[in-house]
Amino acid sequence: MGHSRLRPLRQKLEVALLRGLGFLARALPFPWTSALGAGLGRLAFQLMGRRRRIAIENITRALGPEIEGVSAHELAGRSFAQIGRSFLEFLALPKLGPKGILDRVELIGFEPVLEWVRKGTGAVVLTAHYGNWELLGAAMRAMGAPMRYLLPPQSNEGSDAYFDRIRSQLDIEPVKIGYGMRGALKALRQGAFLAMLPDQDARRIGIHVPFFGRLASTHTGPARLAYRARCPIAIGLIEREPGARFRSRVVALLMPDAASEETAEVERLTRAINETIEAGIRRRPDHWYWLHRRWKTPPPQPTATS
Repeated sequence: MGHSRLRPLRQKLEVALLRGLGFLARALPFPWTSALGAGLGRLAFQLMGRRRRIAIENITRALGPEIEGVSAHELAGRSFAQIGRSFLEFLALPKLGPKGILDRVELIGFEPVLEWVRKGTGAVVLTAHYGNWELLGAAMRAMGAPMRYLLPPQSNEGSDAYFDRIRSQLDIEPVKIGYGMRGALKALRQGAFLAMLPDQDARRIGIHVPFFGRLASTHTGPARLAYRARCPIAIGLIEREPGARFRSRVVALLMPDAASEETAEVERLTRAINETIEAGIRRRPDHWYWLHRRWKTPPPQPTATS
């Protein structure tokens, strides 16, 4: 009961802290903002014991206790620092504006995406909680892509609204995930780019496909939307370079096979999405969000038959 009564106050304090961090992030030069974010991430690594343990366990099970001479503990710390950088950088993005964003992000392999923009072809655009994923979407919008984010609502409505205002300032429309697909399909058919992050546990609504050698409940929404709208899927990843600069690549282009049965095609595409994201994480493992319980939902057990 006490926790329930204190929750509104705690959420208001969170929003006040968020606004203060946003003011600071935009007041500092962007490289300083990035460095401050890394420091906050390292502090969180020391203070957030449960999330630290989850990250180390995930890394150990996926990659082993040591990765190219770096311990799972050290890699987890680098991941926290990377997340801290990305968080404060995101708060500062409106200050950069489209030109400032494109000055910091090198875009590689986006020619097919630009062609879709010219033709008015809608697309499902995917990335992972990898590098500064919000900056990737902002860079695509700055180059002219009609971006819309499909997002789950956050538990703190005030924080959710603050984040969405930042996205709106970047000319990106945030759309909250609901139960129907009609609006999303309509947007795709009208030429929108629907951006999603399909790399977190999908609980009971997902299908279990391999991810780092273990079955993981994975969202089917991206594949299902692309199949029904008959539109392409682009998967992009963004990586850090020295000096608070970035390099983003289109790492896969997928096209649903309209002649295939929907369930089978959705599984094929979902497997391909996981494989693509896994390959990127293996290349730069410190860039991923290891502190999430990605394999939380166990696969369904086979039903005994008589």
